[in-house]
This record gives sequence, structure tokens and C-alpha cells, in this order.
Amino acid sequence: MEKVPGPLPLISENDCNPVPVFSCHVILSKVDDGQLSGRVANLDGIVVKGSSERDVLRAIVKQFKAAVQEYSATNEEIPWRDTPAPAAGEFERFIPVHL
Repeated sequence: MEKVPGPLPLISENDCNPVPVFSCHVILSKVDDGQLSGRVANLDGIVVKGSSERDVLRAIVKQFKAAVQEYSATNEEIPWRDTPAPAAGEFERFIPVHL
């Protein structure tokens, strides 16, 4: 194999089309009826209940993605919130969401 002299070519931002990634901060808690409740802590309006963590997170990601896509489609600024710390009995998950 021949060595090619000189530096490696650099890729500019114009050469790539990066996929946007958003952080979905979820706070989960058990509910009295035995189900699990999850809410998006850094974006208002997304609350889901389900029988398993997997079901809750899947539904949350679907709603989160739809909300962010709608804000992007209408050129609205996404109303991110400061995320509160989980309360006693709650636990959190951080999910990277690709559009």
C-alpha cells in the first residue's frame, strides 16, 4: 500500500448534514395503582403512564419527538425548562432523541 503524502483532507460543516439530537430528561415515579408515571422535566406538557418503564419511555420519546418536530417546522423557539431535581421516590433517565 502506497502512502499518500500530505495531510488528511478535512471535512467542513458544509460537507455534512448532522442529525439534530435533543436531550429528553425524564422523571419517573410509581403511582398508587401500581403503574409507572413519567414526565419530561425539560419540556412542559408530556406526561405518560404505563405498566413498565419501557412502555413509558417509548411513549414519552414519541411525544417528545413530535413536539420538537412541530416547534422546528413552525420555526418556533423550543420552550426548554430548567430541570428540577427528582423528589423522594422519583428517579430520572436521560434519553438522546434524534429527529
